[in-house]
Amino acid sequence: MADVTWDEIRNLRADFLNLQLTETANKLSERNCVELIGLLVKEGLLNVIYTTDGKDIITEQRLIREILDEIYANGGRINIVDLAQHLRIDLTYIEGKIGDVCKEDPTLQFTLGQFISADYTNRLVEEINDMLVERGLIPFSELIRQFDLPTEYLNSIVTNRIIGSTSNGIKFESGTLYTENYVRLQQNILIGCLQAAFLPVRVNEIIKTTRVNENLIQSLIVNLIRDNRINGNLLGTTKENSIFYPKVYTDAQAKYIESFFTQNGYIEYSLVRNLGVNDPEGQTKLVLKDRKQILFLISGCIDLLKFLPQLEMNIEQGLVTNEYVDITTLMPNSFNENDIEKLFKTELSLKELIKSSGGELISNTFILAKELQDKIDKKLNDICQEYAEKESAQCTPQMYAAVLQGNIALASASSKGATAKKPAAAAGKRKGASKVVEESNSNQETIPFVSKDEIKSQIRSINEEVPDEIIDLLTDNLYNIKSRQYLDLFVQRVKESFVLKDNETSNDTTRKSEIKNVQESIKQLHGNICIFSRAIEHLTTENETALAETLQRHLIRSLCADMCDNIIRELDTSASSKTGQLSIEERNKIIQKMSEPNRSHLSKVNESLNGKNVETTLSRLEDAANELLQLSLKRPTKKNEKDLTLDIREKLKAKLTDEQDPAMILHLAITLLFYGIHAGRFVHAPGKAVPSLIKYLSKSLPNNINQRLQEMQEYVIQQSTTGTSSTQLSNEKIEFIKKLGLNAKENMSLTALANDAHES
Repeated sequence: MADVTWDEIRNLRADFLNLQLTETANKLSERNCVELIGLLVKEGLLNVIYTTDGKDIITEQRLIREILDEIYANGGRINIVDLAQHLRIDLTYIEGKIGDVCKEDPTLQFTLGQFISADYTNRLVEEINDMLVERGLIPFSELIRQFDLPTEYLNSIVTNRIIGSTSNGIKFESGTLYTENYVRLQQNILIGCLQAAFLPVRVNEIIKTTRVNENLIQSLIVNLIRDNRINGNLLGTTKENSIFYPKVYTDAQAKYIESFFTQNGYIEYSLVRNLGVNDPEGQTKLVLKDRKQILFLISGCIDLLKFLPQLEMNIEQGLVTNEYVDITTLMPNSFNENDIEKLFKTELSLKELIKSSGGELISNTFILAKELQDKIDKKLNDICQEYAEKESAQCTPQMYAAVLQGNIALASASSKGATAKKPAAAAGKRKGASKVVEESNSNQETIPFVSKDEIKSQIRSINEEVPDEIIDLLTDNLYNIKSRQYLDLFVQRVKESFVLKDNETSNDTTRKSEIKNVQESIKQLHGNICIFSRAIEHLTTENETALAETLQRHLIRSLCADMCDNIIRELDTSASSKTGQLSIEERNKIIQKMSEPNRSHLSKVNESLNGKNVETTLSRLEDAANELLQLSLKRPTKKNEKDLTLDIREKLKAKLTDEQDPAMILHLAITLLFYGIHAGRFVHAPGKAVPSLIKYLSKSLPNNINQRLQEMQEYVIQQSTTGTSSTQLSNEKIEFIKKLGLNAKENMSLTALANDAHES
């Protein structure tokens, strides 16, 4: 083949042309050709495909060639439906040759019914790149519409050929293609716009003003903030609700919040919201996160170290000057009752302050001073007393029967002033008691009482400056309380005039015996109080003030309180059912139900029981016994004192002899030692005062006895605090302490005591 020349080729071409132009002598007819082809096809020697009109045939190899030509003729892209129409070949034959066509030209792709050549893909990539260079961005949806290509194919072209292989830095985000130059231009526009902002800017306004691409703006601002190219924060998730807050603006907000909080000790969320903060509580917590002692309420937050002392001082001053305090006037304007309620629940010191000052918190809004409460209570008690005295004086046997059955109620406002039967219903029945009722019961007896309007008038007459809101709250509360108090008082008066009178007549002998026993008990308590008070006077003269005050308080709260309880039980039979010592509240409740002058005298006694002066308490007890029980109590003479002292000593010795508890042995021994050392004076001391008494007596006792007492005291303290003692005290030492107490007597010899201790 290498020896063939161009002349030989030309000659061969000329011979082939002459042969084609030469006419044959014999020709086959069209029918013969058809039969011949049919025979060849039948014998399997030839494979042909008929056109759709049946006029032409084509071989499979020729069909593949024709398909490739049509793809080339259509610019490298053609749909197989169009291809079938152009070639006039049935679509099924075209579909059957797809694989063979792709094998014939490996650069071809068949996707979603289309042949696409590599040249077409290259031209497509070039055209898209040119569009990007010219415009900077192209929406992917626009490419789909413009080129009418399948989404998957076009996406693979963009991903692999444009984004993956280009040097222009193309990005594909949010369904849009961008060039780096375009993104950089958008960033520069945003930097210029946002760096010049001093106030919050909505993203929508930025889009309208700068024409920045709305699909890119959200991510661009986030990236610029992250790279510290602009200073600020972007709040929001979409461009419709996103707002850019410049750092200078947020810094000014934070500075204002911190400055206001520092100066005033509080800040309101409404004020922070007016600064343009959408989340005032969260922003306030963020700004003040490093602060301590902050209480976050519902409408704002307060500095406990600054605001709370000021609030406590204002409450104290308000209770002193106005007899009431409106807490809402002491709180910031936007703070409501819920904030006040949370403040009082969190800071218990406020409740302790109100309690210690005798105030009462009403509806988490107002505080009433004790003086105003007492005035109102006294006024209404007098009204209850007046009505009870008046109505009980008019009590009929029928009414008395109703009282015994507990079938008594208050009359309605329309029936006020009458004591006849009125429709009412008992909220509950129990013999000897009554309830305020509202429902209908024709079997009840009713008694009149003041209306709520009259109670309001009485409260307003006490202090005309009290706001109507406080008066309404007090009236609603006090009306129910005083109604029940009035009913109970009425029942008590009726019983005093009927039942108790009969009982006194039938049980006169028993009653006299009881009175005598009570009087003897009161006299004995009175004598003991006088004896014990002498020791307190002695300690006071020797400047043992703290110890003297402790003994005074104990004497008042024990023997003086017992003496008061005896007087109360003698005057009020309902108190006799209560065992043990009455509390101040129980005494006050019983006393308030009594009539004058019992209530006046016993109120003074009950008030003094909370004091620190034994002489004042004892004087009031003597006055009460004299005025209410006609029992004259005289201070003991020297002879009586001697007898009382010996009686006390013998009782203490008897108790010490049988005592086994080390703590009680020490207590009794110290009491007897005090008697022996200090001229026959006895102390009535609580257990906590024993160490102070030991310290005081140590000045007069020998060292070895002081050592024994100290050992005993340490042993008792360890045993009481831990339940066990690190050192066991011998029985001999305990018996020695007991012996000290049993041998104590007036003007006893301390030398003998020292010798006994030494020998022991």
